[in-house]
Amino acid sequence: MFCSTYRTVFIQFLLISASIAQEGGIKGIVSDISGLPLPGANIQLKNTQYGTTSDVNGEFEFSSIPNGYYVLTVNYIGYEPVIYPDVWVRPNAYDKIDILLTQLVIEFDRVLVEDSYFKNSGLNQDHSVTFRNDEIRRAPGSGQEISRILNSLPSVASVGENRQDMMVRGGGPTENGFIIDNIPIPSISHFSQDDGRSNGPIGLINTEMIESLEFYSNGFTAKYGNRLSSYGDIVYRSGNTDKVEGNLSLGLGGAGTLVEGPIGKNSTYIFSFRRSYLDVIAGALNAGGLPSYDDIQGKITFQPNHYNTFTLLSVNGNSLYERTKEDAINEDQTNYGNRKNKQHTVGINYRKIWNQSSFSNSSISYSSQHANGYFKDSFTGALTSRANNDMQSYSFRQINQTKFSNKSNVEYGFESSSKEFRYDFLLNDLSSSQSISITNTSFFSTFRYLLTSKLLVSTGMRSEWNDFEKKQLFSPRLNAKYNMQDGVSALIYNAGRYIQNPPEIYLSIEQNRSITSVQTVQQSLTYERLISSSTKLTFAYYQKTYSNAPILTNQLSSSEPLFLLDRLAMYSGVVSSGKSEAEGFEFLVEKKRAENFYGLFGATYFNAKYKDFNGITRNRDYNYQYIVNVVGGYRPEADWEFSVRWSLFGGKPYTPIDEVSSVISDGEVLFMDRWNESRTPAYHSLFLRYENHRNYDSGNLIFFVEFWNAYNRDNVETYYWDDRVRKVSYFNFIPVGGFEFEF
Repeated sequence: MFCSTYRTVFIQFLLISASIAQEGGIKGIVSDISGLPLPGANIQLKNTQYGTTSDVNGEFEFSSIPNGYYVLTVNYIGYEPVIYPDVWVRPNAYDKIDILLTQLVIEFDRVLVEDSYFKNSGLNQDHSVTFRNDEIRRAPGSGQEISRILNSLPSVASVGENRQDMMVRGGGPTENGFIIDNIPIPSISHFSQDDGRSNGPIGLINTEMIESLEFYSNGFTAKYGNRLSSYGDIVYRSGNTDKVEGNLSLGLGGAGTLVEGPIGKNSTYIFSFRRSYLDVIAGALNAGGLPSYDDIQGKITFQPNHYNTFTLLSVNGNSLYERTKEDAINEDQTNYGNRKNKQHTVGINYRKIWNQSSFSNSSISYSSQHANGYFKDSFTGALTSRANNDMQSYSFRQINQTKFSNKSNVEYGFESSSKEFRYDFLLNDLSSSQSISITNTSFFSTFRYLLTSKLLVSTGMRSEWNDFEKKQLFSPRLNAKYNMQDGVSALIYNAGRYIQNPPEIYLSIEQNRSITSVQTVQQSLTYERLISSSTKLTFAYYQKTYSNAPILTNQLSSSEPLFLLDRLAMYSGVVSSGKSEAEGFEFLVEKKRAENFYGLFGATYFNAKYKDFNGITRNRDYNYQYIVNVVGGYRPEADWEFSVRWSLFGGKPYTPIDEVSSVISDGEVLFMDRWNESRTPAYHSLFLRYENHRNYDSGNLIFFVEFWNAYNRDNVETYYWDDRVRKVSYFNFIPVGGFEFEF
């Protein structure tokens, strides 16, 4: 966002009118993984004289602490110690921390986890990467968007700054799933497409609401289903239990507010509202149309006692993209029109602690998506596409965990979903007006046990049934972790089968009703080593083999050799005979902020290929082959921070244009026999961020400025034909700024 006079005046007013405050506080609760409170836990602020213990309810509090950032350590006999960096103490606000401790499973592990900043989950050692709220907020070049934050990981490839899509370990954008508080979310993007992709830069999820994000790209367990590549498990914050507080914010493309507080003695709420403002500015300046959006999301928590917790979640968003005929002609665009999107999710989750050894999570939810719009030829006015599509889904998830001993536990449950789709569209001379309903039912279990003092094994099974295939499908899973002799290194092996419904948009067409679920067989070997308490190295090798993937039949003369998990187009003649393979090496070094700086270096080399309907091996659409991310931050003082991110990935495969034939036909003609054989130039870009904090009696001000693509690299996304070969580029240099005022 470009700096505005109004924002400058507002900030100056705050600076003049406010007086500086000096102290704040921290509070929280210490529980075991089941949720029962742990009284008597030892809580310290590292390298200070401040310390306390949790009371009979597991609660603790630090008050009258000088402003700044602290490292919080938690120790409890028989449990693994925990370290929380970046605990921000400021006036008029308590940093509330919910701490879950896990029991030590072997004496040897004490060496491994002592004074470690990295999560260790006892028996639940599923390989994942965890982001806390402050890590999400300060990530350079992210715009506080989930997908851009995850793009710093070596396993994740980005489409570019203008899209929310993610490609994980060679997979396509529709192969990733997300849940919030045990409730499935159909899409994390405002500008989602009917086929599951995202076509816009703005995410639906307000990251100010997030307490933690746990991301699985490496053999996620059986409780996560119907996705092939990754799962993001998001936990929203509960509201403040003592008083009403909130914030006002202005950032990339939008302004918003967040309010939280208590509802009586046992309940809290947290709500947020955001709206785009660039469309308002464009209208006032007569600058043409821009994408616009708004969203409302909230969470109500009711906890009558330690054993029962109810949460009500609501996530709602609206978006609009509109281009007038005049704008299309002036901008040399071939079409004009609009597209409106609405999506809503509401759900209830009930967490029940049965005893010290078992607990359960049960949720029921409803989601809907609606998209309608049209586009016409800019010069002839002929209708080129039309859509009026609806989706409604109901979901029930029930997850239980029972601990038999410190050396074994079992996680089991079932999941059922019912989806109804109504498609009414016209695209590429293909039209359809049909409805389809799909029901999925699954049962799953994961058994974890300590075989030896160093070897932890988990075996799982997920059983899937759907009503379009009407048969049972089984997905076995295996995870083994071997703690090596040095006590700071481990080897992790994952293997399993993963199953996902074919894209519903294909099933909506009568000629495609015979397609089946897509399957992958995956395995990976990972080496982890703690270089220091705040630095971890990870090296991994993985393999993925796809079968029953949707491709076009070669019986159609117009068929393009597409792999339809990458680029979903509305075609008939789709069959489930596609095969694909992906393999790669990943290297990751994470440095948590234990001192004044933090950082991340991630690199991967991979290859993702598929066989088309003629058996020819071709590049998948996002087979970049190599990705490098360097992230670093420096904060010598509590009130300011500088961070940087540099990203590099290989050229995107594309099909070259037959210029001679395109001239003759007066339209784009591709070399079909050279499908995805060419590559765009390599992408690289630099992102810089400066953040400043100011604390006042009336509240706290966070101001930031970012420079995207700081050296103005012309990164090419693709090429197209319009009288000649033209290119489409990603963002050029963009200054982005904003602020958040906490009250």
